[in-house]
Amino acid sequence: MNTSCAFIIYRSGAKAGRPPIFFNDEAKWVFFPPVPKGEKTSVPEISPLCVKWKEILDRRQDQIKAFPDKGGQWEGHIDVLQSWRRKYTVRGILLSEQTPVPKRKEKSYLFIIERFKPESLNLTEVFRQWNLNHREQEIVRLILGDCGNKEIAKHLSISINTVKGYMKLLMRKVGAHTRAGIISTLLTGREEE
Repeated sequence: MNTSCAFIIYRSGAKAGRPPIFFNDEAKWVFFPPVPKGEKTSVPEISPLCVKWKEILDRRQDQIKAFPDKGGQWEGHIDVLQSWRRKYTVRGILLSEQTPVPKRKEKSYLFIIERFKPESLNLTEVFRQWNLNHREQEIVRLILGDCGNKEIAKHLSISINTVKGYMKLLMRKVGAHTRAGIISTLLTGREEE
């Protein structure tokens, strides 16, 4: 995939004849990678994802309106997804509030899908927000580096059972149920559903 931005535009309440979802070639590559000739594959349906992201973004927008001193639109990560062997983060922007069309029932959302790059995160702020201790921070950094429990244990010179214990504590602390959920929760600021 080239370095262009993958995006999806989702139109909630789109009129008949107008497609509710538009995505560019880069987003198509994320969701529908090329399949060798002769092989059949099921095509994932991205509408449920768009609806989920819309609901998350609407909740965030409502929170911003409730606290106007925070100002502006919320443009943080709303989801983390795994597509094939890569992780991606999703940012959402409500477009319809930026276009002055009165009484329009249709809302438009822009979802930007970016390749997950742990080095671009402000981990200090994330760690402070979740009040993670030094060992938990080390483990999160290793998880972000795609290390398994054995690799974490070896790197930190602790037993694998100790790593498992820390993983359980981390999951409980951030409200996640899985290892991927830890990362998703830390990035998006919301607990797993």
